[in-house]
Amino acid sequence: MIRLWLFILSAAFLVAPTGAEARKVALVIGNANYANTSRLANPPNDIKLVAASAKQAGFDDVTVAANLSVNDFQKVMRDFRTKAEGAEIAMVYYAGHGIEAQGKNWLIPTDAQLKSDLDLPYEAINLDRMMEAVSGARIRLVILDSCRNNPFGRTWKSGTRAVQAGLAGVEADDVLVIFAAAPGQLAADGTTGNSPFATSLAKRLPQPDLPVQLLGGAIRDDVLAATGGQQRPFVSASITGTPFYLVPRAGQAPTGNRAALEELLWKGAVAENSASAFKAYLAEFPSGKYAAQAGESVARLAKNPGAAPVAAKPAVTAALPATKKYTLSNIRVEAVKLTGRLGLGLPDQLFLRFNTGERFPEGSREIFSIKKGESWVVDRNFTFEQPVSFQLREFDDIGGSDNIGTVDLGSTPGTFTRTLDGDASDYRVTYTLTVG
Repeated sequence: MIRLWLFILSAAFLVAPTGAEARKVALVIGNANYANTSRLANPPNDIKLVAASAKQAGFDDVTVAANLSVNDFQKVMRDFRTKAEGAEIAMVYYAGHGIEAQGKNWLIPTDAQLKSDLDLPYEAINLDRMMEAVSGARIRLVILDSCRNNPFGRTWKSGTRAVQAGLAGVEADDVLVIFAAAPGQLAADGTTGNSPFATSLAKRLPQPDLPVQLLGGAIRDDVLAATGGQQRPFVSASITGTPFYLVPRAGQAPTGNRAALEELLWKGAVAENSASAFKAYLAEFPSGKYAAQAGESVARLAKNPGAAPVAAKPAVTAALPATKKYTLSNIRVEAVKLTGRLGLGLPDQLFLRFNTGERFPEGSREIFSIKKGESWVVDRNFTFEQPVSFQLREFDDIGGSDNIGTVDLGSTPGTFTRTLDGDASDYRVTYTLTVG
């Protein structure tokens, strides 16, 4: 789950570090020349583009590594972890094959053979290791341009439980993770020699006045536009709400960024609920739409530092065009045929995962247990601001989860029935989509 904003008081500490610790370090990895599966055309171009962009954005140490074997991959990350220790910001960008299997994300070295998913811990790099490589920095970014088909899964034995498309969302504390595509979806390679995702990243990294916290959203908008809405980058954000700029601010920021920044800073102030936090908001937006409430909060906290925050008052603004709402309801999942776990007739353990990152049931290990002929009536409605898709997933025998099938909701209202038959199972899913 995305964490609430941390201390606004840390703004000066984060934005203006001093001495030897005021460093920006980046590791840019591109794997293309795979020995045992399809080679990739874009990573060599993408890493050159991203590395140049990182230097333009003020990173004073940019390490570029290409075509890494598993041993070289581990060494590069271990060396970078040392560089990242105490750094102001550490960023890792990876372009290459990446897959989800056993419920985890794996980055694929060029010498991997992966005759079975059981080989993954020995021949591939768990995404958690990359998270560790940036763990010593104050601001941590992991950027993954690796949401492609699993090139090894088709040779694995029948019944092997592995997802064939894309990467899974992650929940990581104090790390901003940007995926080239939403969980379970694939990323386009583009037609220009660079992927749309890398092109946007290179454009946005050196952009003045763009807080790191808004980087993922800017990239998402670019890629959606470049792919006609077919590819939606996904952001997992769990870093401080205090705005942090890669490129020092140079006067007034563009209107759109200023509006998003104001919301970011105000939410951080409300979560922190301290006089200093509200003063930080007022210093940035003395005439902002929450200025009156911020002033009232400063006065309230001066009298009673432990006072609870007051309810937010709606700002008086011009009427905005209504936003469409897509409401998913009346979900019913009927088990026609189970996956046959271990051949023992055991019930399937199901959950839903949306391409927005939302999961139901919400707990990371919560499930709905179902037997053949039974139905799961989902007792919740889901509302989104754009058409989405969701996967019906089942926990497997080795601690991961498998995609039984994906339902793309589209934008046409009505009641629908879909048949999902992945992982040697058969399910009927009925649902209602309301658009308003």
